[in-house]
Amino acid sequence: MRPTLPSCNARALAQSSATLLQLPRIIASRRLSSSARCGSPSTSLHLATARNSPSAGLSRTRTLTSSALVCSQTSADGAKWKLARVPNRGAVEVSGRDTVKLLQGLVSNDVKALASATEPHAPALVYAGFMNPQGRMLADVFIHRQAPLQDGSPRWLLDIDSRTLPSLLAFIKKFKLRSKVKLADVSDEYSVVQAWSSAASPPSSTLTEQLSLDPRCPAIGYRGVVSHEAVTKLREQIASVEDEEYTIHRMLRGVAEGALDVPEAASLPLENNLDYMHGVDFRKGCYVGQELTARTQHTGVVRKRIVPLQFYLPGTPAPDTLHIDRAATFQLPSHLAEVRSKPVSTASATAKPARGKAAGKFTSGIYNLGLACLRLEQVQRWTDASNPTSEDGLEMSVLSADGETTLLVKPHIPKWWPEPPQPADNDPQE
Repeated sequence: MRPTLPSCNARALAQSSATLLQLPRIIASRRLSSSARCGSPSTSLHLATARNSPSAGLSRTRTLTSSALVCSQTSADGAKWKLARVPNRGAVEVSGRDTVKLLQGLVSNDVKALASATEPHAPALVYAGFMNPQGRMLADVFIHRQAPLQDGSPRWLLDIDSRTLPSLLAFIKKFKLRSKVKLADVSDEYSVVQAWSSAASPPSSTLTEQLSLDPRCPAIGYRGVVSHEAVTKLREQIASVEDEEYTIHRMLRGVAEGALDVPEAASLPLENNLDYMHGVDFRKGCYVGQELTARTQHTGVVRKRIVPLQFYLPGTPAPDTLHIDRAATFQLPSHLAEVRSKPVSTASATAKPARGKAAGKFTSGIYNLGLACLRLEQVQRWTDASNPTSEDGLEMSVLSADGETTLLVKPHIPKWWPEPPQPADNDPQE
């Protein structure tokens, strides 16, 4: 005879059985609620209400689809950003209690703001230039604030072209004397990276925590000197591209950078657009090379500036817009090759050949793009020889590195320049 259970135990067993039967539904409900957290806060309430409706299956499908779209949108925003290592850059660590005093007397921008880490609008990066006593640029530099030393002294990283780093380090040591400053080449420990977006999408929190806004021009992106481990983590969040993609990105915007675009002791900071790229503070005190820089700004006469340009072959139409042509096969000019201009009226086949006059120097390029320091008066007179628009128009050309091919040149004025160029009248030739 099977023993009978008390009525209370039978009731408890029945309730437990009912709970077990409902357990799969409870688990599924919790999974749906967890998935809905990627959407709006009201998604969970929508699921709970729709569970008992006749169209519960359709509602769950729509809600999960909406949640998946929201989650995938976040990934899509991150994919719009690109990350590249900046080629030919090194890092120098400057630390010690006299760091601010030393660099304030050597660079063109005000670095005191970097020391004010507690202020709400204090920058974490300053762009500037080193000049020699004659006012000629030695190098461009990014100064990145880092965590201070244990005694509270500042610790900064100088982002410098690796090809001029040894000579620039020797230049800084000449002024160091007995200052409480330590200089160390830490290029092997860090990488210089740049991140940018082709669309108007905001940067992720991961990006802004590791990198700082590049002040040189709009849309140039974010920049940082980070450890190799940090680069690996950034590449997990941002699409990584080849180094040359950054070079193309900055040349399309006419941004000079490094030893090729800024030859050592060969050009003035305003010719390299440091004033346009927020690299000069005309209100700060004295620094090496300050006298000529201030005088040039005061007179307002800057005859030459770095501008982006496009190369194209004779017999082909001049490009309408500044764009990259990765199919270009011609050889680019040599570094500091002379760009020459001549009137369009003498460029015809029946006219007597003319060598023209010097327009400036080619500095660097990639594919069909380049940068050159050109005379603004001649840049403004450029015209297409096949379809001239003015009687005093000029055609520009440069000889490629093979010494035989002539490349035609179309210069462009960057749209981000704060004001149109105003070259002096009767621009003398060198």
